[in-house]
Amino acid sequence: MEQARDGLALVLHPHSPKRTARVRGASLTDQVYERIREDIIHGHLVPGVRLVEMEIAQQMGTSQGPVREALQRLEHEGLVDRHARSATYVTQISLEDMHDIFSIRSMVEGCAIRQTAQRMTHVRYEALQSLVDRMRRAGQRNDIASLVNYDMEFHRNLCIWSENPTLLRVWTPLVSQTERFVVQMHPRYFADLVEVADAHVPVLDALCRGLIEGAETAIREHIMLVWSRIRQ
Repeated sequence: MEQARDGLALVLHPHSPKRTARVRGASLTDQVYERIREDIIHGHLVPGVRLVEMEIAQQMGTSQGPVREALQRLEHEGLVDRHARSATYVTQISLEDMHDIFSIRSMVEGCAIRQTAQRMTHVRYEALQSLVDRMRRAGQRNDIASLVNYDMEFHRNLCIWSENPTLLRVWTPLVSQTERFVVQMHPRYFADLVEVADAHVPVLDALCRGLIEGAETAIREHIMLVWSRIRQ
């Protein structure tokens, strides 16, 4: 979307065929959610922009119901704020808030990986290794969108394989804000995107060796790595 002079979001940003294919066959709510979410994450919708249900519904050729449901999901993920009279705005990116989010992720994934480490199989290890390889190739071609998708899938697997639904429920709403921060801020802290992929290697090594304590330490250090860059 592009921002109009009065602050309304009026034009949906065109997406690649790959992204369109991802939502084809999904519900109207899912399609609206994906479109707005991607525009926020990639900075096409900047913080403070107002999102108007009627305008979005007209642009996507749907009723306001799916738009309202999509905005509620985005609010749950912290990407938008909904105020009185249904006014909805894209949230700001605060370093303090992001530090809290990464800290929570560090604790949640630290707990998750302890359980996952006890359930690791060769197939699961190969799946994680494949994701790191894909991250590395995406980094080599400077494809931050694909890299972040593979990155989040890596971390999502660690939570899913813990077989702890509570941890997964806590972790899931934090993904969108993490993606937005990494996509928009990575040039400041990770000029070489391949380095992002390589940062996952200590986690893989600990899991491969069956080191529960080592895996927890590795995942916590990995998640908080960005803050060591900020302090520099």
